[in-house]
Amino acid sequence: MINETQYRKLIEVFNKSGEISMSSLKAGIDRKTGAKYIKYGMGPLEGRMARRWRTRPDPFADVAVEIDEMLGNADSLEPLTIFMHLQGKYPGKFHDGQLRTLERRVREWKAERGKARIVSIPQVHLPGKLMELDWTSMNALAVTVCGVHFKHLLCHCILTYSNWEWAEIAHSESFSSLKKGFQSAVFRLGAVPEILQTDNSSTATHQIRRDGRERAFNYDYTTFLEHYGVMPRSINVNSPDENGDIESANGHLKRRMDQHLLLRGSRDFQSVDEYGVFLAEVLEQANRNRMGKVREELDAMRELPEVRLPEYTEEEKTVSAFGTVRVKKVAYSVPSRLKGYRVRLRIYEDRIEMFAGQQHIETLSRKPGLGYSINYGHVIESLRRKPGAFANCRYKDQLFPGESFSRAYEQLLGKKGERLADREYLEILGLAVSNGEGKVSDILSNILGSGGNISTDTVKLKLNIPMRLPEINRDAPTLFPYDSLLCGGV
Repeated sequence: MINETQYRKLIEVFNKSGEISMSSLKAGIDRKTGAKYIKYGMGPLEGRMARRWRTRPDPFADVAVEIDEMLGNADSLEPLTIFMHLQGKYPGKFHDGQLRTLERRVREWKAERGKARIVSIPQVHLPGKLMELDWTSMNALAVTVCGVHFKHLLCHCILTYSNWEWAEIAHSESFSSLKKGFQSAVFRLGAVPEILQTDNSSTATHQIRRDGRERAFNYDYTTFLEHYGVMPRSINVNSPDENGDIESANGHLKRRMDQHLLLRGSRDFQSVDEYGVFLAEVLEQANRNRMGKVREELDAMRELPEVRLPEYTEEEKTVSAFGTVRVKKVAYSVPSRLKGYRVRLRIYEDRIEMFAGQQHIETLSRKPGLGYSINYGHVIESLRRKPGAFANCRYKDQLFPGESFSRAYEQLLGKKGERLADREYLEILGLAVSNGEGKVSDILSNILGSGGNISTDTVKLKLNIPMRLPEINRDAPTLFPYDSLLCGGV
């Protein structure tokens, strides 16, 4: 069998020279082969006839009607499912090597009589018109920060004409992360598109009818886009293919990130900021090859407004009797001196800035989900004064800042019982607040490693804290009462 290039060379030389031998030699084929193709005047593709006969008996001929009925009732059945059913129904009749034959039969049946399928509809993309935005989970890449798995999302934006893309680290599909992702993208571009398209996430839309088929845009979302002169658009419910550009880009970005992590040789980063720099480098490298179309996009896009909107929401809260403020179903501890105070919170996507009046008090790390986010330094004095509250504390698990603290408490519990162990552990936790968690953690690890016993005094000694012994003031005894007894006095 020769290929099309050889056939064209054979015919070209033969038409000029009329010699079969020379033509075959120039085409790099045998003379007899060249003579055959010249004689019949058909190329290798034209002369190749589809085989319509079987070279061996059909093992499924006896059950062909049964297979057709099964596929007619449910054409989504997989060949392996049908094959295992037939093996169970007819023991010993079909062996595993015949699965491939059944797969061909099922494929041919679906091509001839299968149901109509949904096909993708090609779209016309205009420069500067449409940007799509979506969140995608990056947990499968197993990125770690200081050895701890960094679970996160990316808020990912793409211009559908040029495929220019940008992404920001996010911890949830929140309005704050949307603002951060969109503003980072447009300020890097220096221009804004005509339309921003999202799915029907509750970040951008809310339900109007109970069936969820009709949704409207949220007020905060539309107000935000009005500032940039961008029109919001959402896809139809349960139609992710309408957001096909960003959905496809999500997969490409994950594969690209995975390849760059392999080249880096490590998936561990010293901080989230270092990982953010790595992400930006990967995106910039991908965007360099798109700059020709990006220039067309920029020519058609509008200029940015002068003001960049703040990427936080602001709330006022009263600190509860428990020394906490509740934000998005999570109770965050604050310094106990603020109990009963009214505080102002700036809620960013990754942190909370707390103010009392105009004075910045503290920055709290955001925690997604439900429950508590407790800084043990905020509550340690209350626990030392009321150690009985430690046993049934709702956030007790957050009062062990490291493995060494947990192991120390287990040893105290085994040697001293619950009440004394709680008191002793809370004193050690207080030392971690006043002297540094790292120092106390190292001391506890060393004591446990050497088989020693944990106690507050031992930790203080290692911290070079002077021991204060109690002072006892006792008057010198007088012997006059004994004299009176000897004399018969009372």
